[in-house]
Amino acid sequence: MQQSALKTADFPSAVNDDPNIDQKRIVTRLGSRWFLQSLALVKTFGGGDILDGLILLAITDANTRHLNGPDGRFQASTDIPPNDARRPVSVYVVARELGISYETARRHVQRLIKAGKIERVEDGVVVPDTVFAQNETQGLTAKTYSNTRRFIDQLREVGAI
Repeated sequence: MQQSALKTADFPSAVNDDPNIDQKRIVTRLGSRWFLQSLALVKTFGGGDILDGLILLAITDANTRHLNGPDGRFQASTDIPPNDARRPVSVYVVARELGISYETARRHVQRLIKAGKIERVEDGVVVPDTVFAQNETQGLTAKTYSNTRRFIDQLREVGAI
């Protein structure tokens, strides 16, 4: 089960499938801007270290991906999934999915455990609910939402979706 814990999300295809309209460059520009702004938020999530932020994000995704269903649970920013709803992930899976060495992932996870941002449990590691209840993380959630909404709105404005 843990090896599939970080599966790639399915993304909707673009609405514009007209071969006469080439929007690749503008979509790439908009996507690049969204990505760079997202990386800045990830770096903040990691306390200033981008790799710590990426590891926290990968663990969070693996812990909670199964909750992204249509049942409406845990969708509001204040509706934080409790620890017992999170699925642990191994450091090995996180390293593999991020394309980094196991040793590098292990070192960063150890540092994040000491900082109280990750907890080791029986089947791996989790980012506990207390991290998401912090004001700083709530602010990052709001900024990530705004950044993503802006990107989607810009894609709609240029007719890409």
